[in-house]
Amino acid sequence: MEHYVIHGGVAGYDRLKVLARAHWPATSEFLDRVGVGAGTRCVDVGCGGGDVTLELARMVGSGGHVTGIDMDEVKLALARKAANERGIGNVEFRAQNVNDWNEAGAYDLVFSRLLLEHLSRPVDLLRRMWSAVAPGGAIAVEDGDFDALFCYPTNEGYEFYAAEFPETIRRHGGDPTLGRKLFAYFLEAGIPEPDLMVDQRVERDGDVKMLLVLTLDAIAETMLSDGIAPDRIRAARDDLVKIAGNSSTIVGGPRMFHTWSRRPPNAG
Repeated sequence: MEHYVIHGGVAGYDRLKVLARAHWPATSEFLDRVGVGAGTRCVDVGCGGGDVTLELARMVGSGGHVTGIDMDEVKLALARKAANERGIGNVEFRAQNVNDWNEAGAYDLVFSRLLLEHLSRPVDLLRRMWSAVAPGGAIAVEDGDFDALFCYPTNEGYEFYAAEFPETIRRHGGDPTLGRKLFAYFLEAGIPEPDLMVDQRVERDGDVKMLLVLTLDAIAETMLSDGIAPDRIRAARDDLVKIAGNSSTIVGGPRMFHTWSRRPPNAG
């Protein structure tokens, strides 16, 4: 089983709400380019708190349907609650390990965001995602390249975070630079003629800055188990809080790669 280094549960759900706000403008543009119309059958693989899943449900309308798949039961329960509160009935959330998921030809859109970078066998999942695309449908994947993280002016705590967060992903079998490899991985998985777009969020205040603190909190348990000294984590958090409250400091999030391909309508 994959080891997801970012802590889940209620705190993880709250963090993902902030992440969703930070990345939604680019994701929305990406989904518009891919084409998500009324009546589309979609799956959100590794859906987390379901923010994109619910947006997809709004986009496809009552004639479409969206399935969100994740292994975190707590986040899925909160996602179901949010769907009920918003009166969204064309969505379901299913608890499942993505390594066990396989639904050939079942969807018009197969989507994932910030998932493959945490997996030890990303190309295997891409093959199954492509297999799940019905004729005329599309696969659409977003993942980050964390080599692009920056802060200016910087401080010791930020440098600790920018080095240790990607390294924590790497120690547990993931790849913090996977975004730049998505195009090649699509080809390796047998997905033809992928297209791509790239963006990077840069802010002086707002959600990208808050994600520094929330993400460090979310990986602290894993870092401690890896032998990182707690006083180093606490000191880094203090520095990140200062950065978040200082509008004269700019922060750049990961460089996000958005890659997609469409299966021909007459494909078998």
